[in-house]
Amino acid sequence: MKKALMIVAIVAIVAIAGSMIYYFVFFRTGIEKAEIRLQEQKFELEKQQKRDEEIKTEQEKQEKEIQESLNKEFLAKCLDDAYQIYTNNTDNAYKVYIENWNAECKRLGRAPDSLLPKDIAEELDEDYNSEVERIDKLYENAKADCFKFWQN
Repeated sequence: MKKALMIVAIVAIVAIAGSMIYYFVFFRTGIEKAEIRLQEQKFELEKQQKRDEEIKTEQEKQEKEIQESLNKEFLAKCLDDAYQIYTNNTDNAYKVYIENWNAECKRLGRAPDSLLPKDIAEELDEDYNSEVERIDKLYENAKADCFKFWQN
């Protein structure tokens, strides 16, 4: 019986020692390796997220620069179009003024571009000046509209 107890004790000690060796040599190191892999994966994920954020920020910056460039081009085009319309309108107003002047000269039996009586000349001048003022207001409104759209 003493021998049997001794054998049971030795088997138990060997089983316990074997379990401890397995735990510390294989199981525990496997857990530690898994934790290290998990930390490495977290680190790689954080690096990838940081790279993705940097790429997104760079894309947003480029998109903003492109949009600003397009807005500036639009503003320049809008202002240029407004000026062209202003120039055409003032040219047309002057042509109408000259046509009306010459029509009055013809009506009075005078040569084109002749001097007209003061009251007729003042009336034609007043019509021309009011038309130029109207065109100036339209031009100022068009420029303001360009800037309003550009700021939005």
